Amino acid sequence: MLLAAALAGVALLAFASRLAGARAAAPALPPAAPATPPSTLAILPVRDEAAQVVACVESLLGQSAPLELRVVDDGSRDATAALVAGLAAKAGGRLTLASAGPLPAGWSGKVHALARGSAGAESEWLLFTDADTRHHPELLARAHAAAAAGPLDLVSIAGHQRVSGWGASLLTPPVFALLDADLGDWAPYAEGEGEPPLANGQFLLVRRAALAAAGGLEPLARVALDDVTLARRLVAAGGRAGFFRALDLLEVEMYPGFRAAWQGWRRNLALLYGSRAGFAGAVASFAALPALGVTVLLATGALPAAGLLWALAAIASGVLRTSARFPAAPALAAPLEGLLFAALLLTALADFRRGRLAPWRGRELPPPGAGGDEAQPGSGAE
Repeated sequence: MLLAAALAGVALLAFASRLAGARAAAPALPPAAPATPPSTLAILPVRDEAAQVVACVESLLGQSAPLELRVVDDGSRDATAALVAGLAAKAGGRLTLASAGPLPAGWSGKVHALARGSAGAESEWLLFTDADTRHHPELLARAHAAAAAGPLDLVSIAGHQRVSGWGASLLTPPVFALLDADLGDWAPYAEGEGEPPLANGQFLLVRRAALAAAGGLEPLARVALDDVTLARRLVAAGGRAGFFRALDLLEVEMYPGFRAAWQGWRRNLALLYGSRAGFAGAVASFAALPALGVTVLLATGALPAAGLLWALAAIASGVLRTSARFPAAPALAAPLEGLLFAALLLTALADFRRGRLAPWRGRELPPPGAGGDEAQPGSGAE
């Protein structure tokens, strides 16, 4: 029993160490270039984001690179629009507030808001981002430096994911372990050579001419994975898309609290892995291994073996957490963490088979496979 527990624990540690190494080897964004970056219009779609929008807007307006910001309110029922209007009055013309208007049939809310926001844009580049993001002052300048060095027509960023509460802190790190392990080596993606192309809708800096050559935003109107699909269409049209890991430059809290994290990741995992049921089932089994092993060992009275497996699982979880800047303390509950993640992944697979995703803020989302998009790995699911 002790040997079996040790072998299982070593397997967990080997996986964690390998993934931590791949994360550490991810290419960094280059330093900002001395020349003034090209013109950029940032478009921020918002819907009921009163708790997030002020901090996000302030971080965007605080960029060292020149930027104009257009916030597009998508029917918010809270104080979002009023808060943005107050910020716009003090922004000296750099910030404007627009209304997305009624949602047309056949469009998702976010893509429609992005299309309304980019209409009439004259800047060389467009930045699509989300209200739950916080941007380091050098982020835009360094993203432009990456675009120039590539050269790239799209630069997307995977940032640091903040978590609040033990529930979200147990669910979110395993999700990103799966996403990063599925991605593998970051180098080709940062160089614009990754296959298939990846992107994260939390930060999409795209050359406006390249977006137009790829058909604009209308082909994404009813696509569930609009960010990845945009990158694929842009590359298919002859452009180049780079995907970087920059935990020190972009911070995000996608889902505060356990309930939001469960619903959000359930939806995203259905989109990303629903069509790969065999792979996802194997991942769920591997994640549940510590909990099942500890339970069996305790039931058979093998207390030292159970303690060893628990300890090695906690160390592996701690390695994964520290390599992604997640809180380390919840690693002590590693068996529970794995069991919760397995349940989440299996629930997502069931949603995919039913052809129905969890709704988002009162709106039904496109069903899996809508618009011809396909599941892809990546650290930017949303």
